[in-house]
Amino acid sequence: MDCLDFTELHLETELLWNEISVGDSVMLDADLYESNTFKLHKYQPYEVVAKLHNIAPEASMLVVESDVTGELINLHPALLCSYQSADNPAFPSQ
Repeated sequence: MDCLDFTELHLETELLWNEISVGDSVMLDADLYESNTFKLHKYQPYEVVAKLHNIAPEASMLVVESDVTGELINLHPALLCSYQSADNPAFPSQ
């Protein structure tokens, strides 16, 4: 992967991160494991409970609660297969 590919991927994930709000639902296209421990199910909607904004080269992350372990999981936007806006946004625009 050359520098341009990384920059393009980072830009795309930052744009996606900006589109998703706290309270929205996100889904993964594969099960998530961390340290050989199952954390999240694929195609299961998870509510975004927080957003972590990082400066490049670190990716900004979404935070969801695991239905398996109950812990908060930092989720990279590139792992998402879809997202849906909340019917009632957590922070309505003014």
